[in-house]
Amino acid sequence: MLEHTAPHLAPKDRCTGCSACANGCPKGAIHMLPDREGFLCPTVTDACIQCGHCTHICPVLKQREPRSEPAVFAVWNPDDTVRCQSGAGGAFSLLAEFILDDGGVVFGAAVDEDLRVRHIAIKHKSELHRLRGAKLVQSEIGDSFQRVRHYLDRGHRVLFTGTPCQVDGLYRYLGEHPEKLLTCDILCSGAPSPGVWANLVRSMAYIKQKKPTSVQFCGKLTGEKDRRFRVEFEGGSAYDAPLPKSELGQGLRRRLFLRPACHQCPYASTDRVGDLSLGSFRGLPKDYLPEEQAKGISLLLVNSRKGAHIFDTLPLKKEKRTLCEAVAANVALSAPYEKPTDREAFFDAFARQPFQQVRTRFLSSKAPAKGGFSLKNLFKKKEH
Repeated sequence: MLEHTAPHLAPKDRCTGCSACANGCPKGAIHMLPDREGFLCPTVTDACIQCGHCTHICPVLKQREPRSEPAVFAVWNPDDTVRCQSGAGGAFSLLAEFILDDGGVVFGAAVDEDLRVRHIAIKHKSELHRLRGAKLVQSEIGDSFQRVRHYLDRGHRVLFTGTPCQVDGLYRYLGEHPEKLLTCDILCSGAPSPGVWANLVRSMAYIKQKKPTSVQFCGKLTGEKDRRFRVEFEGGSAYDAPLPKSELGQGLRRRLFLRPACHQCPYASTDRVGDLSLGSFRGLPKDYLPEEQAKGISLLLVNSRKGAHIFDTLPLKKEKRTLCEAVAANVALSAPYEKPTDREAFFDAFARQPFQQVRTRFLSSKAPAKGGFSLKNLFKKKEH
């Protein structure tokens, strides 16, 4: 009898959790399960036939062809209502509406009834609100790559939005760049742990003695510079605070619970994987359209001919800017964050201690600060 050997996958400290291997396994032998830090990682079962397909499609084990320098724009949605509901300038909504109006399908991160962040597919504009706004937690891909292929095979146009590693994972899974697939990668500053977020949700439920029903990670409030972190509970009560002052914001400020691969991310550059890239355009000169900046402006990079064609059709307000300005505005275009010195201590406590103790020690406003806080770099999960 031949000895069963595990397939060659990305080392754990480099695995992005993109789920290409799990979606692509012909025997369904790879499951995405949480590790001790709360991140979904591929786990190979005995159903593996050692065909090597997962190794072949793993984006970490393959090198991408470099692209030419992207075109850079400051953009915003002329509809102020949509813009107010969006993380930055509301550009994503117009992009999604273009696809939906053509009978297409839009994939993106949404918050479910248990406040888990998961990728979903929408077909109607009435569902678009679920995909708006930043999601400051790594989303669960599930079977989304398989569903993208399903819709493409049936002739539908598809828009897939996600982190660069998720977009690259989709392309590796598909093995091609289908003409009817449009991709938009977000300017990601790291993927926070879903396990840590789940514990925060349970902690809030315990403190309030009520079930949390919705969350807004980066809400806008007229006249305030800081984005709002707002959680609503059954019965109408809510927790509402500036994001930097919330426990989640404290952890993000210190980069305590990002995925290990994020600290050596190969996508943190101007060489983008999506047809388009979206983020928040901050750091513009104060005298540059001050009223528009107060409402939020999106940073949009056009990375491919397909992206350029779609971009030209969108009724966005737009201003051409330079790549240097874009890099200065968003750290996701320059380099990944260094691993904080207390990351190991945080996750050791997370694995061994009651979460209330972890919160008090690491996430309270009295926790020791290490490194500066910059809101422009917090838009990990979505610009829109």
